[in-house]
Amino acid sequence: MKKFLILGLVALGFSSCSKETIDSAGRDVAQNVIRTGEWKNVVKTVNVAGKVVLRDTIAAQSKGTYLDFDKDGFAYVYDGKGGSKSFAYDMPTNKSMNFDKVSYMIKENIIQSTVKFTLQNSSETTTTTIEFKR
Repeated sequence: MKKFLILGLVALGFSSCSKETIDSAGRDVAQNVIRTGEWKNVVKTVNVAGKVVLRDTIAAQSKGTYLDFDKDGFAYVYDGKGGSKSFAYDMPTNKSMNFDKVSYMIKENIIQSTVKFTLQNSSETTTTTIEFKR
């Protein structure tokens, strides 16, 4: 009988959490994952009508560069020589990110995949993808 009472209280506790609270918690965890450590391989690709028209290496371990997401809302790319470049970012949800003034969907579950995530923005003929790897 006590077990049923405890299970009932636990179920009541979980059901009292709003979807907004759960989404916010998921976003906070995802933000913590991307902010932890350095992203050493970051590549942006733009495809138009199925053809690659741009491939830009934002950060590459071989070049000594890396990207770091900071709590101030900017992702900094450090060049290994004391210089840096920044991109504004924010995460409205754990499945979306605004990066450098463009809205992207996050393809992976960041909470489960801490070594890679991919941003994708698609229109009728153009798909922009940014892949981040540790």
